[in-house]
Amino acid sequence: MKTILYIFASFLLVGFANAQENGTSNIKFEKLEHDFGSQPQGKPVTYEFKFTNVGKTAIELENVKASCGCTTPIWTKDPVAPGETGVVKAQYNMARSGSFRKSITVTTKDGENIVLYISGNAVEQTNGVEESEPKFLTDPNK
Repeated sequence: MKTILYIFASFLLVGFANAQENGTSNIKFEKLEHDFGSQPQGKPVTYEFKFTNVGKTAIELENVKASCGCTTPIWTKDPVAPGETGVVKAQYNMARSGSFRKSITVTTKDGENIVLYISGNAVEQTNGVEESEPKFLTDPNK
């Protein structure tokens, strides 16, 4: 019985993945990943992923979940009519220095799952100067 359930679940997952890849999805994002580049640590950054309903019926986002508590998603709550657009905003808090890559999983009421990614590098600041810049032991002007 477990084998049958496993096979059935596998077919469902493959079907959802193929729908997104083959263009039969009703939701189309302009892009699935955004790189913030290097940004100062401690200053939150936000990116707005825009999507269009390319289907024939309204789309409603059921849930949008970030891979960690350091990323806050905000999304269009109302149904999006065919041809109309909506957004998923992702805000990363930049609390830790170093590179990051976080995922945001978007689930529609129809059961479609789309994974979006944000990435970048939080650069530690010291007196307004990036830590990666050379530090002088003596005054360079003398």
